[in-house]
Amino acid sequence: MLIVYAATAIKNQRGVTMGQSGKKYPHNPTLFSDYGSLLLGVAFLLGLYLANLHSHLQFHTLVEIFSVVIACGIFVIAWNTRRFLNNNYLLFIGIASLFVAAIDLLHALSSKNMGVFQNPDANLASQLRVSARYLHSVSLLLAPFCLKRKLKPGLLVSCYTAVVSLALASIFVWPTFPDCFIGGIGPTPFAKASEYAISLLFVAALVVLIMKRRAFDGNIFLLLSSSIVMFIAARLAFALYADGYGTGSLLGHFSRVIGFYLVYRAMIATGLVAPYNTLFRELKESEEKFSKAFRTSPMVLTISSQEDGRYVEVNEAFERLLKRRHEEVIGRTSIELDIWAYPADRTKMVQMLMERGEVRNLEFNFKDRDGNAIWALYSATTIEINGEQLLLSMVNDMTERKRIAGEIEILNTDLTSRAFELELANQELEAFSYTVSHDLRAPLTNISSYSQILQACCGEGLDEQCLGYMRNIFGETERMDQLISTLLNFSRLSRNEITKEQIDLGLIAEVIAAELQLKEPERRVECVIAKEVTAVADRKLMQVVLENLLGNAWKYSGKTENPVIEFGVKGSGDNSIYFVRDNGAGFDMAYAEKMFTPFCRLPGAGEFKGHGIGLATVQRIIQRHGGRVWAEGAVGVGATIYFTL
Repeated sequence: MLIVYAATAIKNQRGVTMGQSGKKYPHNPTLFSDYGSLLLGVAFLLGLYLANLHSHLQFHTLVEIFSVVIACGIFVIAWNTRRFLNNNYLLFIGIASLFVAAIDLLHALSSKNMGVFQNPDANLASQLRVSARYLHSVSLLLAPFCLKRKLKPGLLVSCYTAVVSLALASIFVWPTFPDCFIGGIGPTPFAKASEYAISLLFVAALVVLIMKRRAFDGNIFLLLSSSIVMFIAARLAFALYADGYGTGSLLGHFSRVIGFYLVYRAMIATGLVAPYNTLFRELKESEEKFSKAFRTSPMVLTISSQEDGRYVEVNEAFERLLKRRHEEVIGRTSIELDIWAYPADRTKMVQMLMERGEVRNLEFNFKDRDGNAIWALYSATTIEINGEQLLLSMVNDMTERKRIAGEIEILNTDLTSRAFELELANQELEAFSYTVSHDLRAPLTNISSYSQILQACCGEGLDEQCLGYMRNIFGETERMDQLISTLLNFSRLSRNEITKEQIDLGLIAEVIAAELQLKEPERRVECVIAKEVTAVADRKLMQVVLENLLGNAWKYSGKTENPVIEFGVKGSGDNSIYFVRDNGAGFDMAYAEKMFTPFCRLPGAGEFKGHGIGLATVQRIIQRHGGRVWAEGAVGVGATIYFTL
């Protein structure tokens, strides 16, 4: 919907392109927009003057009725345009004018000849007049402060109702309103002072309006400010001339009539005759904003004639994507510009548009000026602007996404191929493991068996040296069998499925330490095992890790006088670092990285039994858990193996 609005704004702004070059917005009204208005104004003032010569009461009544009608008209316009006016000056003045008109009407009806009130006098009329002028001046003073504020019309009407009700009650019900006219004497000091006070309020309203003039069109500001000047002149005329029926009264009434006429020109005439520049001023600004949004949108947007397909407007994204200038596109069709990679796609789009009235996210191929392919999602809908049927098209460039998707597809294909190769490799490894487990162990078993038979049958005839050879053959076959078992276990680590659960590593370590102590009860080793060291990991695999780490610590501290083996943890949660520490033989930190290489034994390790596969096993298990393992130590001081999960 916003894009359609923007398209409308673009079309209206580019009138020459759209065939609307003759369209112009109406100008703001000045004091007299033409000679007819000038003559009408002069005739009206002349009529009032003649009425004054005939009867001052008739003249006064005509002025009051004119003021009431204009004030009510201001209220009607302001109230009915309140929903789309952000400038609340009109609404505030409109509501105030309704209540000023109400008091002015009572003032006009308070004349003796009207016969509306019982025993009316000049004081009642003067009190109503003064109260109306106070309300009018204060309203004009407050109105500019509501320009950009959130105004609640219902609340404002309630406030004015309360104020006017209190003012009328002070005049008609409670005799608290000061006297304004005394028979045989004339206006009271309060009435005269009020004229000056009201004039000062009008002056203050004019000053505030000048300060807020940027919120108004230039001509409208001139009309409003001139009307306030006329109201000031009217009040001063009534104050400076004591004769209520002479020149002062005539000038005051004329000034008031002109003031309300200026308000009429600024408020009613402007609201009805020139809506684009006042009531719809915000609409024009919105059109400019949406027009800018159309031009600068990252999505390709075009407007074309539905009748012949010629481009009426394109945005900057179109120029960048298709590599074509704005002026060479306008007035030409997509076929003339050779934009469609496959003309059949355009035929399909037109047919679908005729059937459904719109097209949604169809994938088409386009070409830029250089013939480069463009993959895009195309959407279009028909719109009507100024009675002309147009097509609004939206193109979402998918070229880069297509390229990335193609690369991802190639990577997935390569990954599938590699996964297949890995599966074959695993199958070959399984076959190799089977061969190692059966084909290699069978000869070892035969060698071991024949060695035992020879020793049993011929042992008495062999000397001690030959018996030693026989024992060595038997021992080496057992050692070879253990090495084969170790290799098989190591190869299975990468294929076993991991089942993670909450486990107590401290408890597992205590059991392993107790088993080590049972195997070598003659050794006195201090085992410091931390309690309740929990982790989320595979129980069986972590059993293997701790068996290797604690076993190494037990083994390499065998020649230490007071061996101490410790298992613990640093940190907590995801930052936990587990460790196994001993004060045994230690190692040179220069070989720290090689410690985890399969079958790699460090200098001095030959004094201790082993195959050099334990730490490699630990590393593989830890890596499968997403953690890492490292070692720290010093020769003759001990070693610490750290790992995370």
